[in-house]
Amino acid sequence: MESAKPKGNHRGKKKPQSGDQDVPEGTSGQTAGPPQGQQQKQQKSGQGGGGKYKQKQLLKQQQQQDLQQQTGEGTQILLPTTSNAPTPPSQPIEKSLAKVKLDLVRPKNYGVAGTPVKLEVNYLALNLDKLPAKAYHYDVDIQPAASRKWQRACFSRFRAEALPNRLIAYDGHKNAYTMQPMDPMDKVGVAVSLDNRERRFTVRMKLAKVVDLRSLKGGNEHNQAPAKQCLEVVFGTASDRDPRLIRFKRSCYFAPLKRIKRNHELWYGLHQSLILGSKLFLNIDVAHKAFPSGVPVLDVVGDLARRRWNDSPNVPERIDDTLAFKLHNFLKGLEVSYTGPSSVKKVFKYNSLRGPASSQLFKREDGTKMTLAAYFTQQGYRLRHPELPVMHVGSTVRNIMLPMELCQILPGQALNKKHPDECTAQIIKRAATDAPTRKRKIMELRDQISYSNCPIIKEFGIGVGKDFEVIDGRIIAPPLIEYKNRRTVLPEHGQWSGDNEGFITSNQRELRWIILNLDSYNTRQSDVDSFGNNVFNESRKKGMQLEPFSMQNNYYEPRNTRMNMKQLETELENSLGYFKKQQLDFVIVVIGDHYSRLKQKAELVVGVLTSCVKGNTVKNTRSPLTVVNNILLKINGKTNGTNHVVQSPDPKIPLIKKRIMFVGADVTHPSPEQSTIPSVVGVVASFDRNGFRYKPHFQLQDPKEEMIHGLEAIMQTMLNNYKNKNNQQLPEMILYYRDGVSDGQFSQVLDIELNAINRAVAAMNPPSKINVTFVVVQKRHHTRFFPGPKCPKEVRNQNVPPGTIVDRYITTPKHFQFFLTSHIAVQGVAKPSKYTVLHDDEQWDPDRLQAITYALCHMYARCNRSVSYPAPTYYAHWAAARGKVYIQGRTLNMAELDRENSLLRIRPEIIEERSMFFI
Repeated sequence: MESAKPKGNHRGKKKPQSGDQDVPEGTSGQTAGPPQGQQQKQQKSGQGGGGKYKQKQLLKQQQQQDLQQQTGEGTQILLPTTSNAPTPPSQPIEKSLAKVKLDLVRPKNYGVAGTPVKLEVNYLALNLDKLPAKAYHYDVDIQPAASRKWQRACFSRFRAEALPNRLIAYDGHKNAYTMQPMDPMDKVGVAVSLDNRERRFTVRMKLAKVVDLRSLKGGNEHNQAPAKQCLEVVFGTASDRDPRLIRFKRSCYFAPLKRIKRNHELWYGLHQSLILGSKLFLNIDVAHKAFPSGVPVLDVVGDLARRRWNDSPNVPERIDDTLAFKLHNFLKGLEVSYTGPSSVKKVFKYNSLRGPASSQLFKREDGTKMTLAAYFTQQGYRLRHPELPVMHVGSTVRNIMLPMELCQILPGQALNKKHPDECTAQIIKRAATDAPTRKRKIMELRDQISYSNCPIIKEFGIGVGKDFEVIDGRIIAPPLIEYKNRRTVLPEHGQWSGDNEGFITSNQRELRWIILNLDSYNTRQSDVDSFGNNVFNESRKKGMQLEPFSMQNNYYEPRNTRMNMKQLETELENSLGYFKKQQLDFVIVVIGDHYSRLKQKAELVVGVLTSCVKGNTVKNTRSPLTVVNNILLKINGKTNGTNHVVQSPDPKIPLIKKRIMFVGADVTHPSPEQSTIPSVVGVVASFDRNGFRYKPHFQLQDPKEEMIHGLEAIMQTMLNNYKNKNNQQLPEMILYYRDGVSDGQFSQVLDIELNAINRAVAAMNPPSKINVTFVVVQKRHHTRFFPGPKCPKEVRNQNVPPGTIVDRYITTPKHFQFFLTSHIAVQGVAKPSKYTVLHDDEQWDPDRLQAITYALCHMYARCNRSVSYPAPTYYAHWAAARGKVYIQGRTLNMAELDRENSLLRIRPEIIEERSMFFI
């Protein structure tokens, strides 16, 4: 039997040792595989996503040429090559796009509308007066491949032994930077001890690039990305001095604050990133992340086995495929600590689940086979849960298997995985603070990191400011909200009351409807009766025509909502089919846990318009009419009505002067560990003069692919739809709001998506001149504004008020950019959206574009509030989300996504007749 502790570089090839038998290894032919769902995922792993790294070879050649020019040497200096397993190049491909000249829109001037105010922003100014002209970028190659934790420990040992007098900024993976060039050196062998284990590595550093740091002082902006990347790594070293900190991406985390649900704990830390505005800033912010708790694996099993949250977390005797799938997803990527009968602790990485210990076999040294349960009995330990699966751990080429009851999750592991939904909700709740509290926490973290005392930051001659930057902002006026009979309402604090106002338009014939109760176990008929009557009564106030409600005619409850899933789906399809035969216009569904199955049946199979509410919403007694009015906002939009429109607060300056088609586009991606789930594209385009009604499109594409493929055909469909709805007139301009694109993808998104839009316009018949304005909307940033001494502030969280604009100093001066806080944060500090205009045929005046963008934040059909970014962008997100709903529970062929798209056809009576069905 092999030892579980590999030594040296002979991984998986060590001869059997007789004295180390705590960890048995199984025979490859006798092991039970993972649950069926896991096998399917493993078989499909790696499919799809073709073409994402097509520029890698060109990038490497360009790096080689640059290096030769910078070093002035005629001899070729080879960059590290990749093995069969893809290894990221030293300079990320996304940042290499900075070499492509991006001719961004330059504003003629800054905006001037609104009330000037002073704000604070969570940026620290950087003094670069002593920054040297250049730095040296080295590619770090550590073999054999290991986790980031081992790589950091290895490089630390290497630096101490081979370069004791050098200050080196290391990113924990492939990149290192120095102030002075180093002499060429061969591979260096180092021994590293970690987690009661010793491993040997070889480290090689090769010069990859000489980085021009002068660009950060106002030089060529197209050459700033390598210099910025260098300083990002330099600032990352500030947290390396504190062993308590766990680094993850651009954040560092301290010990956990509190235990939260699903065996996770909330860690608190500091995010930092460099921002290129009118000069270089350091953006610092509070960061929160859920880490898996350092608990016994059996605790996780018991927690996942609970059917309800108030059940006791008891460990079952056996686990079914569903529980095994959940457990595998929880453990994937984690390291576990194993303590055997001899009390020796060892750490392994989890791979998969195998068969029960009572039947899982391994081969002994004498060639005989034994179950794991029998082996541990022989070692003097009788397993308490022999029918539970064992875990395959360690090297994937070996068969090291451990019983769960002897393993514990190693604490402090930061994974690039999606948090469980319950954890996300708790993080948001516990991390939310008012603006002054957040500022205080940021400053406390800044003091703990102590940038001014970091030797490497000092080595690079960088001075770090102590206080938040004070900047100029403006508060612009909200639009007027217009209702029926030209009645207008002025929003206050990002919201307005429209409960007593009639919709602009609604269906003029009496709509037939019914309430379908799929949650009768928790929702009583008396609650539904009260709710249904409120819906009818409030609809009259808004000018809607609905059939009167009665429990006898407008209520339907399946015979048994506690049936199994297959029976429920059959019953659901039959019920929806019956409603369609009755020619019902819409169905309000009181729903439990079956949202995705309902939407799949209603919109892909039957063709019935539905609007879902939760049982708790129906039972709401504190503000029942507010709830009902919000539901009517959705129903009127879904049934082709127009709830409200926006008007300029200044009647002399109309918001919309031309026929504009507002377009929103977004791509939602699976979480990093979900390699067999596609990305989903959502595109919406308005087709009325007021920008209220939209037609959606969704499609599947390769995982992690951000660029929208096939956009030309999508835009042709949208333009023809606009033409058909507007007396054969095409729009005069397209205002395209694109969500989810990072700064490094600007060139790529313009090259692919702007060209696709222009080709779609050119294909229109008859030919028409349509101006295109391309705006990227970004929410994934850590910029936060805090009211200055005389700036108005919201009472609840002391945030800056809605309408706060910042378009200078912290934005790049040569680009058309602005930050807009357009909403009231229900909890916590409001996050502004960042807008960058990449292309502008219309030559928008900054004030007008900012005003219409802010106005579109008031056009969201689902509530009487301004939202955090424009309605078309929100709707694009909902369109993509609906695509995710349609594929939930389906097995997809990732190699044939075009075929999968063709199978996900929305019924024409939905997509053609009720285009706003997705809101």
